[in-house]
Amino acid sequence: MKRIGIITTLLVALLLVAPAHAQSPACQGLEVHAAQLTFPTVAIQFSVCDAQWNRITTLDRSAVRIIEDGTPITSFTLESQTAHDGQPVQTVPLVNGGTFTLVTTGASIGIVFDASQLLNGTGAGAGDHLGAARAAIEAFLLEPGDPPPPRTRSPGNMERVALFIPADQPAQALQPDGLPGFTQDRYAVINTLRQNLPVRQGKTSLNAAIQAAIDATARDAQENGGKAVVLVVSDGGDALTGDSFNSLISQASQKQVKIVAFGIGTDKALQNNGFRLKQLAEATGGIYLERPDANSVGSAFQLVVQSQPAAIYTVRYDTRIIDDGKSHTVVLEVVTPSGTLSYPFPLTANVPSPNITLAPLGDVLLRQYFMFAIPIAVMLSLVLTLMSGVIFWVGSASSGITRGKTRH
Repeated sequence: MKRIGIITTLLVALLLVAPAHAQSPACQGLEVHAAQLTFPTVAIQFSVCDAQWNRITTLDRSAVRIIEDGTPITSFTLESQTAHDGQPVQTVPLVNGGTFTLVTTGASIGIVFDASQLLNGTGAGAGDHLGAARAAIEAFLLEPGDPPPPRTRSPGNMERVALFIPADQPAQALQPDGLPGFTQDRYAVINTLRQNLPVRQGKTSLNAAIQAAIDATARDAQENGGKAVVLVVSDGGDALTGDSFNSLISQASQKQVKIVAFGIGTDKALQNNGFRLKQLAEATGGIYLERPDANSVGSAFQLVVQSQPAAIYTVRYDTRIIDDGKSHTVVLEVVTPSGTLSYPFPLTANVPSPNITLAPLGDVLLRQYFMFAIPIAVMLSLVLTLMSGVIFWVGSASSGITRGKTRH
């Protein structure tokens, strides 16, 4: 009985989690924004994303299918409008008389700041390298001005930023208490750098912090539909971890994270370790700058930090449905790399007042989800049943052996 209860709970959990994720603000599968029938022409406007919730902005006509009362429509046109870095916000007129704001999505930026007193150095090579590193990060995040405005490639949906401070003690948190995650508030990041920065006193685990930043930044970018960039500000030294730069390069490449590195520190430290930062940045499609000034930092932002474009598509075709006043069915299908998405809705050809009723988005997403979730849930329940049976058999056998020994 307990086994059945566990399986039932798992099924319910599976059915609840995915629809909530499907309604993420980043992207919502196949979303129809407007549809209009001006007899005999049907116009449908939609956007689409893949299984990783990334917007598809280069949809080909061959990926679109229109099915009317079960019959495919072969003659139709497909147009697109795209918001991009050059035009990050667009107001698009909809065929039903409304408007839709098309906005790019800013990147997720994880900043690894090697904030240790050792960065300043000692003796003849000593200097305020911590201060120079802070200034470089501020120039990366803010434009010149009074007050300085945020530097962004996506003003309608700005970049999300998080700080990671390499630890010099095992129990230390990588992210400052006042800034525990990613935020679009640049001034909160700057205030943390200026007032609440947890400066380390000893040798730090730089590679471990970069590894954590790559994972967290890639995850945040995927959840929000943007791209991922990690900025590393350090002298390149790492005496506490054995992580190789090759593994970091592989990790960043696999997760599609570009790395920008600013080499800041003493001459000796940069001579010994700067090449590692340069190798890491260039191998991931980023850039390395040594002791950069504000202008070169701003140029690095413009070069590496890119927004995720957004597109809306318009498909038009002439309906074969006659003016019979009856309800018919139109299905829009879009083939993506991860499968086919469909959006059904009723259409009534009743001149002079034809009508199209859009299906609620949540119902469509739930229906698409059930097509995949139910088989997976059933398969998992069977696996759990088999596992619990094996555990029960092993437990029974062990109990029998114990009782046999007791009788002797």
